[in-house]
Amino acid sequence: MKKYLLILLLGLTSAMQAQAQPMKIDWQDLQGKVEPYQDPFGDLTEDQLYNLSVYGRITEMKKVFPSYKLTDAMLKEAEDAKAQLIKEKVDIDEMFAQRDIIMEKRKKASLVTNDLLANREIEMSGYMLALEFDNGEVSEFLLVPTIGACSHKPVPPANQLIYVKAKQSIAAGSPYMPIKITGTLRVTPSTQDLYLVDGKKQIKMAYSLDGAIVEPFIATH
Repeated sequence: MKKYLLILLLGLTSAMQAQAQPMKIDWQDLQGKVEPYQDPFGDLTEDQLYNLSVYGRITEMKKVFPSYKLTDAMLKEAEDAKAQLIKEKVDIDEMFAQRDIIMEKRKKASLVTNDLLANREIEMSGYMLALEFDNGEVSEFLLVPTIGACSHKPVPPANQLIYVKAKQSIAAGSPYMPIKITGTLRVTPSTQDLYLVDGKKQIKMAYSLDGAIVEPFIATH
């Protein structure tokens, strides 16, 4: 009987310790479940996407700005792009018809959060994009998934950004410094102004983490 109680006690203690440990998550975990949809653009090559964008942009300019004189070089570029797409059997009209539909579906998918992580103690790594500096130290920042996100690269979806307030400020060793954060994750959709060299951007984010423990992160292989 004593042996049974001891085993039970040890099991409960282990379960409590495991529960007290922060959940280690990655960026994919932040994405909520969305209804699957067929994205025809996903089947195109980079060259096909480029040709489609060239043809679409110049065609749109002709419609929206009829008085604007397009150069012969621009018109030829559009015709060459169209000819190549037709040669490769890309249905241009269908792609343009699907464009707004797919953009709307992508937008909705970018806002869907994983509510199972709400108010959970988590641990994850990423890159620190400082919002403000104070004598070389940072206490408020965005945690982003890739180097260059929001400035040199496109802004990630809202469910791939975390607004972080650190428990203690941390020295910013370099732009996009790799870090690990630990704390309670909140699902708090918001918009934040980000001031960059080329001007101000409004960034939408779906998560926040207040009073976070912030540590430099060194990847191990």
